[in-house]
Amino acid sequence: MTVDTRTTALQDMYQEWERAGVSPFFPVIESNDGNLVATDRYPALTMFGSCDYLGLSQSPVLKEAAIDAVRRYGTNTYGAQLLCGHTRLHHNIEATLRAMSPLDSAILFPSGMAANLAVITAMASKDDVIINDRTDHVSIFMGSQLSGAEVRTFPHNNMAKLESLLQRSGDKRRRIVIVDGLYSADGDFAPLDQIAALADRYDARIVVDEAHSFGVVGPNGLGVAEYYGVLDRVDAVVATMSKALGSTGGFVLTNSEIERQLRYMAPSYTSSRGSAPAAAGATLASLRLLAESGADLRRRLDVNVQLVLTGLRAAGIDLMNTRSHIVPVLVRDEDKTVAVANWLMERGIFTATFVYPHVPQNTGRLRIGITAGHSTEECERLVALIVEASREFAF
Repeated sequence: MTVDTRTTALQDMYQEWERAGVSPFFPVIESNDGNLVATDRYPALTMFGSCDYLGLSQSPVLKEAAIDAVRRYGTNTYGAQLLCGHTRLHHNIEATLRAMSPLDSAILFPSGMAANLAVITAMASKDDVIINDRTDHVSIFMGSQLSGAEVRTFPHNNMAKLESLLQRSGDKRRRIVIVDGLYSADGDFAPLDQIAALADRYDARIVVDEAHSFGVVGPNGLGVAEYYGVLDRVDAVVATMSKALGSTGGFVLTNSEIERQLRYMAPSYTSSRGSAPAAAGATLASLRLLAESGADLRRRLDVNVQLVLTGLRAAGIDLMNTRSHIVPVLVRDEDKTVAVANWLMERGIFTATFVYPHVPQNTGRLRIGITAGHSTEECERLVALIVEASREFAF
C-alpha cells in the first residue's frame, strides 16, 4: 500500500497539538448564552469565531419558532422529499425566498454543500467546462469533479486569467464560471461586476456561492451579486441558513428550468430528507425578521466591523484584503497560529483557527467573525487583545 507522506505529516502535526493539549479544534460546547460560550476547557469565552453574523441564532423569536415547529411536526420529516414531501414550513420558506429575489425559483437542501453538489452537476456535464476561482469552497470543486466537465481554475480574483480561459474554451457546449461571493477565509468579494461582463462577452453562465454574504451584503442583504447590481445576470445562487440566518440548511435560487431539474433529478435532493422542522421553523422566522429589521441589523454589523478593522489596521495588523465581517488576522506559521489562538482563549476570546491544508501553507490565520450582536466593549476588547498578541508573538 502506498503511503501518502503529505497526509501522514499533516496528521502528525495535528496529533502533536492534541498530545500537547493545545489543539484548538473540535471544542466541546457545554453552553451558549448570547455571545458567551462555555467549552470543555474554558468556562466563559466571548464568541468571535462563529458565522452567526446577525446574531440571530440566539434570538428568542427563532427559538420559539423552532419549538412551535417541533410541537406541530415532531423532530423529523418522514423520508425523502420526492416521496414523502416536506412541511408547510419548507414550502413557505421557498415561497419567501422566491419573493425576495429576481431569480424566479427557489429550492431547499439539507446543507449548502448538498446544494452546491446538486446545482453544479445539474448544469454541467462532459461536454462543458467549469472555470473556478482557486480559492472557491471545497464543495464547489467536489461538484465540479462529479459533473464530469473539464475543470479549469484561475488565480484568486484574476480577471485577466479568467478571460483567457473563456477565450480558449469556445469549443465547449457550455462555459460555467463559479465563484464565492464572499470568500470565507479571506473576507474579500468576487468582482462580480467584471465577471458578469465577461460572461456576457463570452456567453458563459455564472454560479455564485453566497453562503457568507446572504442576509448581510447588498442593499437588501441578497449577497455580493446584489451589491454589484448583477443578481439578474446570475444563473444560480447557492446559499445557506447556517450563517446570517441563524439556522441550518441550504438553498438554491435559480430559474424554473434548473429548479425543476434539481427537484426531480438531483440525488442530494431526491435522496435527502428536508431539514428538521425545528430548523425550518427557525429559518422562516429569520427570513421574516430580515424583512422587518434586516437593514437595522446590517447597520449595527457594519458599525462593529468598522470599529474592529480600523483598530487592527491602525496597529499594523495584517488583515489581508478583507472588506467584510470576516476578518482574517494573518499569523502565518502554523504552530504560532495555534499558540495565538490558545493565548486568546486563555484571556476569554474564541476565534476560528485556520491552518494548512485549509489555507495555503504558512498563511495560518485567525478568522474573526464579527456579528451585529457584539457590543462596542466586546469589539474594543478583541482589538486590544489581538494587538497585544501581535507584540507577544511578533506577527
